[in-house]
Amino acid sequence: QIKSQQSEVIRILDGKNIKYELVDISQDNALREEMRAKAGNPKAIPPQIVNGDHYCGDYELFVEAVEQNTLQEFLKLA
Repeated sequence: QIKSQQSEVIRILDGKNIKYELVDISQDNALREEMRAKAGNPKAIPPQIVNGDHYCGDYELFVEAVEQNTLQEFLKLA
């Protein structure tokens, strides 16, 4: 399910020509802890969306923003 959600996020961002950096946390516990700290949730699982130091949200919030046509605001780009 995580892979499917990650693929969906990548597909949407690519389709909208939004530049992003993919961070693979599976090989590095420090990166996993950093993601969870930014999310403010010690049990957070990928994908989590972050713009610089600004936490945007998880997959569910991302999809909601896409459906409501508020992706730019969600990603803190607007």
